[in-house]
Amino acid sequence: MDDNTPAFPTAGQLDLSRLERSAGFLLRLAQLRIYEAFHAGMAANGLTPTRYSLLAVLHDNPDARPSQIAEALRIKPSNMAPLLAQFEAEGLAERSGHPAERRAALIRLTVAGEDLFAEIRMKVEALEAESVAMLKPTEQTLLLSLL
Repeated sequence: MDDNTPAFPTAGQLDLSRLERSAGFLLRLAQLRIYEAFHAGMAANGLTPTRYSLLAVLHDNPDARPSQIAEALRIKPSNMAPLLAQFEAEGLAERSGHPAERRAALIRLTVAGEDLFAEIRMKVEALEAESVAMLKPTEQTLLLSLL
């Protein structure tokens, strides 16, 4: 080994051919790129992909049960409770009782939550469009249907 040869291979020198044939690995890389763009674009609004997902679900499904939301977003109920509590503390969502089931809660966005969703909706849609801009419209539709 001469003085110019690194002691350990750098990422660019690693053989990733096996992983590059792995749907899971490639989907993870794609997710990371999309999340990086999301974080950069939404940092000023304090939104993460998870918080945006909750905001969108509540916008589209007022008076949903926390368990329904957790199941739809694949969030553990133990993680959903503090997320909803944070939304409530920030004045973005409010909880009400279910008319037929006394122990059940219903969640909906407040006016402030709806205002935030209206403010960021177009920006998120633009970020989404940018993330698949290299694909033709038919390929975009196919990608979404496959996922």
